[in-house]
Amino acid sequence: MIRVLFLTRLDIFKLRAGDTVQVSLLAEYLRKKGLTVSLSTRLKPDLDQYDLVHYFNILRTEGSYQRCLAVKEKGIPLLITPIYWNVEQYLAQENPAALTTWRIKQEERRRILKLADLIVPNAELEWEQLERDFQTGQPYRIIYNGVEDFFYGAPVEPVRNHVLMVGRIHRSKNQLGLIKALRGSGLKLTMIGDINDHHYYRLCRQEADQHIEIKAGVNRRELRRLYRDAAVHVLPSWYDTPGLVSLEAGLAGCKLVSTERGSAREYFKDYAEYCVPGDLSDIRTKVLRAVERQPEPELPYYILNNFTWQRVAEKTRQIYSELLSFLI
Repeated sequence: MIRVLFLTRLDIFKLRAGDTVQVSLLAEYLRKKGLTVSLSTRLKPDLDQYDLVHYFNILRTEGSYQRCLAVKEKGIPLLITPIYWNVEQYLAQENPAALTTWRIKQEERRRILKLADLIVPNAELEWEQLERDFQTGQPYRIIYNGVEDFFYGAPVEPVRNHVLMVGRIHRSKNQLGLIKALRGSGLKLTMIGDINDHHYYRLCRQEADQHIEIKAGVNRRELRRLYRDAAVHVLPSWYDTPGLVSLEAGLAGCKLVSTERGSAREYFKDYAEYCVPGDLSDIRTKVLRAVERQPEPELPYYILNNFTWQRVAEKTRQIYSELLSFLI
């Protein structure tokens, strides 16, 4: 039985995001396959009882190098899932004051990656981005992100002009851009997400008209119903790798509009429209095109056959076993 410790950012359950879902569900499905999986947000976790450590998310670097170095000093194999995209374009647009800090921390990210016995990005496109930015020379294997088959169901007749966006209310997700892009379109827009940025949430509220509804997070059953009621799901974020909500929405039968920034195209190929997050005209054009586009009845089956958490967990288990066989 493999004993693995997941190391995550310190506030992963206080500030919930895509990595919260990824880490929680991967742990759940690995346990179903007989692995012992623990999770730690501590700066100095107890490492004595584990066969390997799996570290997630190098975008946030607080304490990351010290924690990964402690793993290596113990002689424990270390995998890193970077959940990485270069966000300079996003920061230049939305938070220029943070650019200097981002660039300084790039060297720390490189040092963290160099500690890995294996880097496991969520897409080849993410790996290409990592190599452009860091040239680590480390070995890697791709482990795609996953989706729960809970969101799959028999086809229903969606409301043609209903557009949905699911994602935490935050500048990086670009809700405000979507609101502005669809102004005057006549489309009904529903936005669902935990409020991570209250100032940004207020800006979205100020811009929203009678065709736009903004809700806090909803439970899974209500979310599945909303996916199945909407004709199109839009994720115009500044980056996503690839956006777990797009996987959920596509599995539920939505037509998809995704950001072009990140790895979404590797996942959804020609099944989606791709928009430029900083171009309101492009966002509007791609959403309207998706509304008029014929449904993709094969999309849910494609996602079901390639990206369920059962498949992700099995691939992860195999990689763990191979790494331990090679290193021990």
